[in-house]
Order: sequence, then C-alpha cells, then structure tokens
Amino acid sequence: MLRAPLRAALERGDHAVAVVDDRCRAELDRDLGPDAGVEYRPPERMHSAPAFTVATRWARAARAAARGGNGRRLMAVGQQFDFPNTDAGYWTRLDVALGHVLHGLPVTMLCCFDDAPGARDAAGTMHDVLLVDGEEVASRTRRGDRDLLADHPQPPPEALGPPLLDTEVDLAGLAGMRRLVRREAVLSGLGPFRASDFVLALNEIVANGVEHGSGRPRLRMWRTADELVGEVSDAHRTRLPFPGMIAPPAAGSRGRGLWLASELTDVLQVWTAEDDPDCPDGIVVRARMSPP
Repeated sequence: MLRAPLRAALERGDHAVAVVDDRCRAELDRDLGPDAGVEYRPPERMHSAPAFTVATRWARAARAAARGGNGRRLMAVGQQFDFPNTDAGYWTRLDVALGHVLHGLPVTMLCCFDDAPGARDAAGTMHDVLLVDGEEVASRTRRGDRDLLADHPQPPPEALGPPLLDTEVDLAGLAGMRRLVRREAVLSGLGPFRASDFVLALNEIVANGVEHGSGRPRLRMWRTADELVGEVSDAHRTRLPFPGMIAPPAAGSRGRGLWLASELTDVLQVWTAEDDPDCPDGIVVRARMSPP
C-alpha cells in the first residue's frame, strides 16, 4: 500500500520520512531498496513529547523539505504504536493537530492503520479521505475536530511539586524576570545557546500575558532530573485556535509569541479554559528544555 506513493514521491525528488516499526521498514526496504532515500526516524524519539508538540515536529520537517526548492514536498508516513506513556487519546489528538498544522504546507501525510474489522470506520472519524487498495475513498464516519478533542482532551498539567521560582510579572518586571530565568537555565546546564532560547521563549510567553492578558501573569519554574520547566498562567482567556502550533501570517499581530516559544523549546504545552473547563486559569503555558 505504501510502496506506490513512496516510490512516486522519491522519483519526483520529494523528501520521504517514515516513522514506522521494524517490520514495516523491512518490507519497504525490500520493495523500494534500502538505498531508496527514505529517511526513517525512530518512533520512540519522534513520539517523545505530547501530541501537539509532535505535530509541530512534522510541520518543521515539511518546511525543511520545502527549503530544498524546485517545488520539493515532504512525503510523510506515520504509524500508530503502543507506548507505555501515551494515554488513549494521544493518537486522536495527534491526528487532529496534524490536520491543522500541516494545512497549506507542501506535505502529503499517510497515516497507517490495520484494516481489521471496524478499524476503517475508526480511522475515518479523523480523516477526510482514506487510501484503500490504492484508491482514494471519502470517509463515511468523519467527525468534527472539536468533538474529537472533547472526547480525548489532553491530560491536565502534571503536578511537579514546590517550584523553585514563583512570581507575578508586570511590565516593569520583565527585565528582572529574564535575569532570573537565565540564572536557572545556566544552573540547569542548558549551555549558552539553549539558555538564551529558553529565556527568549519565556519572555515571549510572559510578555503576551502582560500585553494581551491580565497584565500580571504568574511565572513558576521547576528543575527536574532531566529538564528545566517554566510555566506561565494567566486569568485572561484566549480564543486562539491551537495556540503556539501554527505559524502566524506575516501580517498577523497575534499568535507570534507562542509560536516562537514553541520553535525555541523542546516542548510547549498550552491548556485553555476554552478547551478544558477544568483549566485552573484562563490559560496555562508550560515550556520544557533539556540540556544538550
């Protein structure tokens, strides 16, 4: 099923990326040849973050392929896996997010499903078109994205214990906040470049709260065994769709700060009262960064 579209993409000079299990990779290598040019990314690394962050990783891959010029596109192949740390709604959230973050980008995304009884209808709830026996078939069971996310909301922010920093920040306190974040980033071993990225990311998030929110967002930070975590919460509600996930238009005035923060950090998660009635504030943004 994958052989024909992948071969056609490679013959066009497109960049092909596959995140599949060993069995599927072996079959593709047998059909296409091990030197066909498919880039295989380890599933456990690609899916080492929440679903919305993984979607942005695919979007970056599509933009990188386009930089090759000559109308180059990305042919992406994704397969579902049973990971011990993924909840039941992970793959639904990922599929919904992919439909939004990849919109308008030069990419064709193929999501692999077992064609067991009932599996085709289940896959159709998240996709407009199915590829069946090489033919495109319109889904008969497609559901709305809001309904899907309502049934499979992302888990609430994980409790991380007492923070090492907990402060409200106003306009006059932005410079001092940046110094505090840089100090913690250096102490966490992020190194000069990643520390600067983390400072800029949190500055963008906090500045959003100062300029567009309540004017006094709350910043908390934690240091775990593996990463530095910064969280900004604000009572002001936002109605931005998929905040931080979609690159804003060049002429746009909203959404740029969260998107930049997402690009600069390892993981950016956003919870809003609009999407999660149990959200303790109007918006909670959590950024995570690990040492190099």
